[in-house]
Amino acid sequence: MIAFRVKLTALVLTLLPILLMLGFWQLSRYEQKLSLEQAYEARHALEPLTLRQLQHQEDPLYMPLTVSGRFDPERYFLLDNQIFRGEAGYELFMPFVTDEGQWLLINRGWIPAGQRQQLPEITTDSTHLVLTGFAYKPLGEPFMLAEDTWLEDWPKRIQAYNQEKVSAALGEPMLNFYLVLGADQAQAEQVRPVVVNLKPGKHMGYAVQWFAMALVMMLLYGFHMIRSGRNNNNKYEV
Repeated sequence: MIAFRVKLTALVLTLLPILLMLGFWQLSRYEQKLSLEQAYEARHALEPLTLRQLQHQEDPLYMPLTVSGRFDPERYFLLDNQIFRGEAGYELFMPFVTDEGQWLLINRGWIPAGQRQQLPEITTDSTHLVLTGFAYKPLGEPFMLAEDTWLEDWPKRIQAYNQEKVSAALGEPMLNFYLVLGADQAQAEQVRPVVVNLKPGKHMGYAVQWFAMALVMMLLYGFHMIRSGRNNNNKYEV
């Protein structure tokens, strides 16, 4: 019995920090997602900034932006495995050179994939344009099962957005964010709403679950230790 109690105690001491760590991690994710949602709602209400104004912002995420210049219609990226309303497709990213000579990637929206053997044809206005949308950049590195190898030819079908690889492929220094084109813009495809992939409330729910598991484990452990202690006392009394 003593050996079992020692093993049980060791198991509890091992699992308890893990459960608490997962609970606090979900709480931190809750705070992060809540902050992102609040920033998204607040910044969308602002008037669009120029590129020069935006570059003076500490964090450009979700900031409305207006740029003027021209697309590079011959070179673009098709972000693979993007699902919209149950249909597989691509997110269309196209380089745009501004009137000031800066290179910015434009997310023109979602397009259906069609047949995998043939990439979709893209129609692009190569004249001078004024575009409005909002600034965005991915939060963290995507999970990849294998290395995302980009071929030399254009367009490039890619598995993940990578700022450094985009700059290397284009041979141009790119800004460290891209512009998500507004749905009302003439060059926009099907613009999917940008949402936080998991609502803050979900993270709070997960945190409660981890803490509840830790509490239940401690209650069961305490109950077992008290019960086994009483059994040992009764044994000695006999």
